[in-house]
Amino acid sequence: MTSPFGLWLDLWQSGARSMTAGCRFTEMMQASADVVRSRSATIGHAMRDPLAGDYSELGRMVPEKVEAFSDAARSIVGDVAAIQASMQANASQAAALMLAGRVPTFAEAGEMWTRSGEALSHSLGMASKAMAPVHRKATANARRLRKKKAR
Repeated sequence: MTSPFGLWLDLWQSGARSMTAGCRFTEMMQASADVVRSRSATIGHAMRDPLAGDYSELGRMVPEKVEAFSDAARSIVGDVAAIQASMQANASQAAALMLAGRVPTFAEAGEMWTRSGEALSHSLGMASKAMAPVHRKATANARRLRKKKAR
């Protein structure tokens, strides 16, 4: 973001991003319920008849969750690190200005404004970005399991 207009545009779009995130969350929860229902039946079948269990499906359960939630955690950590870096840079610049006993120039104030806007932008998009890998995996599994059940 290089101008106030970028920040204003981000703020204006944040409502739409929040609504989209809410819709994706609802879709993910429905897909998760479908996956749990299907996999519970798969587990029950494997317990009743261990030799005929669907072990390829059972073997996907933990690794796919670890992968999706690890991707989500990496996304959150990246955004939090970017927010901290922006805020630390602003704090360092403000401390230097205070020690110098002067107000910031327009260029310095613009740098601080830009960093603050970038931090805000990261915080507005963090939840949606973090949820994306879990949403992708849950909805893909629900589609795959529906096709598998239809056969």
